[in-house]
Amino acid sequence: MIETLSAFWDFLKKPKLLKLSKDNKSLWRDLLWLLLLDLIFAGIIMGIYYILVHFKVIKEYVQEIDILKKYGLTVTLLLICIFAPVLEEFLFRWHLRKKYLSIYFVCFTLGLISNYFIKSSFLTWPVYIFFLFVALIVHGYFKRIDIRKRLVFQQKSFGYLFYYSAIIFGLTHLGNIKGLTLSDPAFILFVISQTFTGISLGFIRIKYGLGYSMLLHGFFNFILLLLTVFFS
Repeated sequence: MIETLSAFWDFLKKPKLLKLSKDNKSLWRDLLWLLLLDLIFAGIIMGIYYILVHFKVIKEYVQEIDILKKYGLTVTLLLICIFAPVLEEFLFRWHLRKKYLSIYFVCFTLGLISNYFIKSSFLTWPVYIFFLFVALIVHGYFKRIDIRKRLVFQQKSFGYLFYYSAIIFGLTHLGNIKGLTLSDPAFILFVISQTFTGISLGFIRIKYGLGYSMLLHGFFNFILLLLTVFFS
């Protein structure tokens, strides 16, 4: 446990691209302890949430869609434990080891954020087209500059990119909660919980590869689903 938490903490202090590890012993150790850490952190956040709800500091929220009730256990298992982890890891963490894909990830998510605040259906596609244009320009610029300068920039900016990806991961999951918006302070609890999970998944993706972040993601969702079934 100490080895995993120490390596995790060292990485978080200064995120950087790591050489992919093929050490199976450390892989399963890291997966186990980070899974446990994610569950403990999520439990603490939910405990704080229910205390605040109990004392009427914030109001209670429910899931936008009760997937278990709507689709049944088998389909929910497939959606939550296989489909969602695969799709979300590709969307939020695949780009972390790609030279130019991160440019498009950042620009696309900036488009999403802009449209959230603009709230105009007329401007939706113009905003996305604008950020796509920006991405193409930046991509072309990085292909032309000296490779050493590009590598230096990527190394210096990687930490910001890593945490940005985790925060976007957290913000995206606000859509799972019915009626929750950024105007309600309760959103901070949900974003913190999801962002922390995104950080640990990002660490596994960088250290071991995308397939293992999918695996950790799937295990995490599976345990949350089991707890949901048990308590309901």
